[in-house]
Amino acid sequence: MSVYYNFKNVAELVDLLCLVFDTANGHDHDGTNSKAVTTGTPADDAVTTAKILAGALAASAAGRGKIADDFFDAATVLAKFDADSFTNAVLLLLIADGAFVADASTRALFADGFLPPAKMTATANTRVVNYQVEDLAAGADIAAKALLEVPTGMVFTITDARIISHGTAAGIDAGNTCAVAIKNGSNAIATATYDNETPFPDENASGSLGALSGTYKVLAAGEKLVLAVTNGSTANPPAFMLQVTFTIADA
Repeated sequence: MSVYYNFKNVAELVDLLCLVFDTANGHDHDGTNSKAVTTGTPADDAVTTAKILAGALAASAAGRGKIADDFFDAATVLAKFDADSFTNAVLLLLIADGAFVADASTRALFADGFLPPAKMTATANTRVVNYQVEDLAAGADIAAKALLEVPTGMVFTITDARIISHGTAAGIDAGNTCAVAIKNGSNAIATATYDNETPFPDENASGSLGALSGTYKVLAAGEKLVLAVTNGSTANPPAFMLQVTFTIADA
């Protein structure tokens, strides 16, 4: 049976529709009162990305509660985060200052040998070798005294060489010089020559051996750092300390 309504105006139509779709007293819809339509179960795959409100997972207890504990496992983390997405700026926000505690448990996170020399600061890679040179007699030399040999798999780069005087020199002049040199094998790295214009350092004073050879200051595995002292016949330097500073790196 068909029922026809004769509406006198739009207001009557609106009133009727409000009665039909009233959520408390509305008509049955597919066997369920209209107030229950909002609680119906969507079909599988019915909710697409476009249907989800941006920011639906709020930064609140309620929003966080939508994600189960342990939601991300190792495989999921790798799959859901894009390669190189964790920049330095992101890490600084994610990891609290002091998170890497100075204890055994935290150190165990890093494998032995985790940091090669190249990843350490120049200061951390710096080494100093000291050699005490005896009080040579006038005119006596040290032809070639090996001080160290670079181990296999390493490279040493000399960054500074100097002497520290332990006394007062005598007999050093223009014709009787005192030359102190460090060498890479037989090749000079740096040489300081003392004479009447460039006097030997006073007691407890230091003196640089000068500019370093750009080529020979780098010692490869198996190469030796060598000291040489050459004195004129009357040149009589005091005992002194040779100090050589260098950095280490993997070959």
